[in-house]
Amino acid sequence: MECYICNKRISGRYYSDAFDRKMCDTHLNNDAVTCSSCTGFSKKDHPLPDGRYLCRTCFGMAIKPGDNFEPIMKNVVNSLNRVGFDDLRIEDITVEISTAQKMSEITKMPPNTNNKGFVRSQTAGGIFGGKSFNHSIFILTHLNKIEFAGALAHEMLHAWQVQNGISMSPPKTEGFCNLGAALIWNNQSFTLSKIYAKNLNESPDPIYGDGFREMYALQQELGWEELIAKVKNKKIN
Repeated sequence: MECYICNKRISGRYYSDAFDRKMCDTHLNNDAVTCSSCTGFSKKDHPLPDGRYLCRTCFGMAIKPGDNFEPIMKNVVNSLNRVGFDDLRIEDITVEISTAQKMSEITKMPPNTNNKGFVRSQTAGGIFGGKSFNHSIFILTHLNKIEFAGALAHEMLHAWQVQNGISMSPPKTEGFCNLGAALIWNNQSFTLSKIYAKNLNESPDPIYGDGFREMYALQQELGWEELIAKVKNKKIN
């Protein structure tokens, strides 16, 4: 059995991560950390300016400013459209990869790398007196492609709620948005997707975790079509 950090044979105590990587216990809190994106073991060779560390796998597929993420964005929108969010249009959405500091300046909140994204929605008068929408989504830089897709789906459902005048309690609001992330991850076969979906389902957070489990139970009971109709008709608050 080989150590993931030093590549030497493990002869004593060791730790395992979610990917079943093994690490000598001597590395803990010394020359090893957990990856900020996948929580797997990582050497300290990919530090980010905001204090995060990425493992070599996540660093290799991190979405950075200037990267082309259009295929991921199209896939996320198409996945949401297929289950019933057919009024969510890619042409109404712009996405910017942003640092935690820049996001802080926009939101007027302290920098927080646990905040993976947020959305700003603007309305304008449309034809025949209707409204048109433009949604600006900001996603934290250096999320790996799989985490990025889930964060994008989450923020798109925030945009959808604004667009449809939805106002629910914070647990239901965030839980409903997390249904989007779960939809993306559950439709993928990657080990990391399954880990993200598992972490979402087991989250102890009273808003993001409890809220997700409540909304997921409703989605399983009602199906997407009926759940979306109830939310749009203000039957869930």
